[in-house]
Amino acid sequence: MSYFFIINPNAGRRTPDIQGRLKDFFSGRRLRFEYAFTEARGHASELAQQALQAGFATVVAVGGDGTIRETAGPLIGKEAALGILPCGSGNGLARNLYIPLDFDTALEGLLEWEVRRVDAGLADGKAFFVAAGVGLDAEVAHDFNSMSHRRGILPYVWHAARRVLGYKPFPATAVVDGLRLELTAMVNAVLNGVQYGGGAKVAPGAYIDDGLLDLVSIKKASVPRLLAAVPDLFAGRLDRHKDIYSAFKGKLIDIDCGRASWYHLDGEDFYSDTGKIRFSVLPSALRVRAPKPSLTS
Repeated sequence: MSYFFIINPNAGRRTPDIQGRLKDFFSGRRLRFEYAFTEARGHASELAQQALQAGFATVVAVGGDGTIRETAGPLIGKEAALGILPCGSGNGLARNLYIPLDFDTALEGLLEWEVRRVDAGLADGKAFFVAAGVGLDAEVAHDFNSMSHRRGILPYVWHAARRVLGYKPFPATAVVDGLRLELTAMVNAVLNGVQYGGGAKVAPGAYIDDGLLDLVSIKKASVPRLLAAVPDLFAGRLDRHKDIYSAFKGKLIDIDCGRASWYHLDGEDFYSDTGKIRFSVLPSALRVRAPKPSLTS
């Protein structure tokens, strides 16, 4: 077995002396391992390609969902498996896969867990694995990535709170497997699994291996009304709030924002000049080392 670790030194939840901990962990084990640090946006994808060419069996992303997205993209359809050591702000993919957030426990798991197959999403051909979307969450992602010097969940919440007070939803059209929807929502999110990250379970009926994507729309409401829904957001019962929440499942989702727009893929911001984005799913496209989900999860 062989492991290549791709480490983002700027991940939100910093873990001290990662390379030293990896060396200690693999000391005395007859296993091949190497590591490299990312230097810029997009670098993790380059390193993952190099790891594939070098024949590593498991390519491990050490960072947040952005690092994981870049690392996992080149692994789609390949025999090499993705490993995850979650060190990010929200750790959405790790949470969806029930991977422990403790660094050492997750590291041990890489040697113990079998490989699972999960779906991958595409947005105009660009891969995502947790969530994508347009609207408030995309603009918050842009603010967070471009304006925050600090990482972590609290700066993200600050940007979200600052945006939501003055946010004006724009009308958008969505077509989900042929079903046309007219939406004026605060958030139009496309999820591959149950949650974004940070424990926010936006799509309670979603599964990361069901061959489907979930389009979730959340309407703007008063601050007290939105705050009233927060406990159910984290409890996985957001679908109880029918006045502000709707969800649709499909394999192909087209969203037309009617204008140029920001959108995000696993928290990384992108810009569409047309505001037209096509989301599709690649069933069972990614092999990942993760615990088996329990029947009670």
